[in-house]
Formats: sequence, structure tokens, C-alpha cells
Amino acid sequence: MTQDRFNSLHAIRGIAAIVVLTSHLVLAIPGIDLLVWADPNATRHFTWRWENVITYSPLHIFWSGHEAVLVFFILSGFVLTLAILKARDSFANYAAKRIVRIWMPFAVALLLAIIASKALFVQPIGDGYSEWLQHMPPGAISIKSVVGHLLMTGLTQHMTLSPIMWSLVHEIRISIAMPFIVWGVLKFPKAMVTLSLVLLVPGAIWPEAFSLTASSVTQSLLQTSIYIPIFVGGAFLAVYRDTLKTAVAKYPTVVVALMWAMGILLLEARWIIYDGLLFSHISSGVGAGLIILMAFASPGSSRFLDKPPLIWLGDISYPLYLTHFTVLIAVAKIGTLIGAPVWIVLPMVLAVSLLVADIFRRMVDSPVQNLNKMFSAKPRTA
Repeated sequence: MTQDRFNSLHAIRGIAAIVVLTSHLVLAIPGIDLLVWADPNATRHFTWRWENVITYSPLHIFWSGHEAVLVFFILSGFVLTLAILKARDSFANYAAKRIVRIWMPFAVALLLAIIASKALFVQPIGDGYSEWLQHMPPGAISIKSVVGHLLMTGLTQHMTLSPIMWSLVHEIRISIAMPFIVWGVLKFPKAMVTLSLVLLVPGAIWPEAFSLTASSVTQSLLQTSIYIPIFVGGAFLAVYRDTLKTAVAKYPTVVVALMWAMGILLLEARWIIYDGLLFSHISSGVGAGLIILMAFASPGSSRFLDKPPLIWLGDISYPLYLTHFTVLIAVAKIGTLIGAPVWIVLPMVLAVSLLVADIFRRMVDSPVQNLNKMFSAKPRTA
């Protein structure tokens, strides 16, 4: 994989992390949470009210948190496939590295969340914020709860300290299975397409499959199943990347622009086309795939994305994802304590989140990556 392609995908990862952060900042604004899900009588389509304008239009792309996670998933499928094709790791070594890569930074971020929660436990979040954010701080923290978080069970009571960890639960499970997925894509591509369609069946008959939390481990595992096709899509893009790059490189600029527009439209289908759970899941997955395809296969898109600020965002993307919610809760509580208005606090959350993420990258994430490199097998040679 050439460096410009790597950088373009790294930039996409950073942009997705910023979008997740922005989604939580927007949801902290009073009324937005009611419009999106909490109020059954809300007008859930485009109107000229500002809340509806930013929610039910292409502007939603700037705070489309769940859809950004799907971009993470298909990107993980792509990058892990390339790593598996290149390396000579045993399955045990590969699985150990994936667990270390995902779990160790998560465990440190969880410790920070516990410290912040203990330090600011008695301070509530003020009425100037959304009801969603006001109810987000966890209650009493028990050893049992912390152990449940660390085991990544996916249960509702084991995600109160880190609500964003729902995606990490699915990521760590599916990434461990990626060698088998890659083998299937290489040997039995048609069967893998069929399997992916079968794995979507729970989403067709069971709406709870799309819930971000679960009441049982079995329910959580079924929820994981509907995200496996997203990783499979990333694997297909990686396996056929050279063919795809040759084809896309011939597209004129107007076709590339239309492909990007189509990717964004499909990614945002829930908000601007039809709010059906399975429909939006599939269309958003296809849209995420188109975005990744254009990012690595279009020379012009790769050059556009290969910019130092975007690469830096890619560097801090995982730390930002892990820590931003803790920062949001802490800064909102401090803002309430000192009487700072929301319109000042939320930009401060953005700035502090980026700073904390960069520090976390230097002190935690980069050392973990270096630790993993020590146990890597030598790459395959031609």
C-alpha cells in the first residue's frame, strides 16, 4: 500500500473521530435530543426550524456520529485485511495484538473516566444542557461494574462509564475473527456475500439488534452479527483494491464528485431519505464503503486528504474517541459550577478534547502501538 493511500485513509479516520465528537456536542444542546429520539411527537423531517435544518438535511454529515462509526468499521476491515495479507502472524499472536491494541488504551481511558467521575460526582450538569447529557453521568461505581466494563460484555450496566464503548465491543470481537473473514473473501467470495446477507436477518426481524446496549450477552452477540458485513465489505475493498484503483483512476473529475456525493447521500440515508433501521444500516454501510473507495482509489481525493492537519487528526483519532465523552461530562459539570453559558462551554469541550487526545496519544496510544510492533512477525516477501 502506498503512502498517499495510507495517509488518505488515516485522514478519513481522523475526520470520522471529529464527527463523533461533534455529534455529542450537538446532542448536548437542549432540544436536539428530543428531536432525534426522545420526543415521540417531534417533527422528524426537514422543516425550516434550525434544529430540523441541521438534522434532516445533508448538514447532518457534520455530526453524524453513528454513521461515522460505520466508517470506522469498514476502514478497520480494510486496514486489517491488508495487515493480515502482509504479515506472517499466527492466529494467537494476531489476536493478542488486536486485544492489546484496542483494550489497553481503553482500560486507561476508563481509569480516567472513573477518576473524573469520582472527582466531580456530586456536581450535576445544569439545566442549560440537553436532558440526554444531564442523565449521562454514571451513578455509584462498584468494582463489579468496573470489571464488567473491562470485560467488554456489551451489557447496559457495563457501559455507563464509557457510553462510546459499544462500538469497541463489536470491534474487538470482529477484528479477532478477521483472519477467517479474509480467508473466506479470498477463497469463497460469493459465499461471504451470502453469509453477510444472512447475518443481516436479525436486523430484519428484531429491532433490538440495532440497540447500542444489551440486556444479555446473547443479545449483545446478535448485535455484533449485524456489523460483521461492514467489516466484510472492508475486506472486499482491500482484496480487490488494485483492480478498483485502476478503474477509479480513469474516472473524470465530475464522476469522482458524483461518487463522493452518492457516498455521503447513502451514508446519511436515515436522515434525508428514509428512517428504517435495516434500510439505513445497509445504505449507510454502502455509503461508508464508497467513501473509503474514493479516498484510496481516486488520486485526486488521496492528494486532497493528504494534509498535515488531517493526518494529525488521524493520529489522535482513537485517543479522541476514547476520551472525548469524559471531557464533555467533566467540562459541562465545571461549566455548570462556575456558571459559564453553554455556548462557551461546548467550544471549550472541543479544544480540551483535542488537547487531551494528543496527550493521550503520546503517553498511552503510541507506546501501545510500539509494544505491538515488538511482537509482530516479519512481513511476507515476494
